[in-house]
Amino acid sequence: MTQADETPGVFDAIPPHRIQDGFLGAEWVERLLQHACLNQERFQDSTTGTTANERVNPEWRVSRILRDFGPYKKALKAHFNAILPEALNELGMPAFDLFHTELELVAHANGAFYKTHIDTAIDRDDESVRVLTGVYYFHAMPKAFQGGNIRLLPLRQSRDAERFLDVEPINDRLLLFPSWVPHCVMPVVSASSAFSDSRFAINCWYRKRKHTDKA
Repeated sequence: MTQADETPGVFDAIPPHRIQDGFLGAEWVERLLQHACLNQERFQDSTTGTTANERVNPEWRVSRILRDFGPYKKALKAHFNAILPEALNELGMPAFDLFHTELELVAHANGAFYKTHIDTAIDRDDESVRVLTGVYYFHAMPKAFQGGNIRLLPLRQSRDAERFLDVEPINDRLLLFPSWVPHCVMPVVSASSAFSDSRFAINCWYRKRKHTDKA
């Protein structure tokens, strides 16, 4: 983490976040690795943009995703949902009625990255909006890549010093932060071309229904 010496204001501070190691356990890591490798050909290039202009943009994001978790979907959602109340309390976020838990499996191979963005898109034509983001890391052992840290950024960057927090993709680690937090995925470096050696992650978004009350 790089920080200026002065005490930061609310817009300059490192955003709230929660790191939980050992989230699912070794058996789940093996299941997820097997699921990813068995479905390698079904992964698709990641996209960026809103509903109207969603597209593949390799200058902004390089990775591959799969949204089908097969027989594991229900159990995975249960694990993620079980920690929601505690996570909101720790992060100082208000409780909300969960509308949907959105999951996707992402593979980052050599050279993959994602430039700075936020996960809350209020201009999308959806019934709900992302409130809390979770990123669960898993990978084969021994680890065959370097980099791939998620970098959390404050809402405002100082002109004379950049503040950030890098969270390393450690096996079986879960990172949680509000979906409005600016963040990026730092480039992945790997000498292996094997898909099984990728930096894998489950992106989880906790969504609440948009306000639809009319005046």
